[in-house]
Amino acid sequence: MAREECWITVTDSAGKQLLRRSLLAGETVGLSGALPLSVVVGRASSVDVQVLGKPFDLKPFTRNGGVARFEVKS
Repeated sequence: MAREECWITVTDSAGKQLLRRSLLAGETVGLSGALPLSVVVGRASSVDVQVLGKPFDLKPFTRNGGVARFEVKS
């Protein structure tokens, strides 16, 4: 869930973009697709992420002014 405005891009294993847009504060998005999923989150400190139904800490993946990049493998 976005606590503040942010942006997110999600690409599946075939390179198909499943999501590429801004999220507004309070907005929630759920996705599924062929793993691995490549995820990029802008303003990562303003987002609560769950992966496979469990909270996911973006801090270890956040660089470049608050952009988080990670893959969901299984």
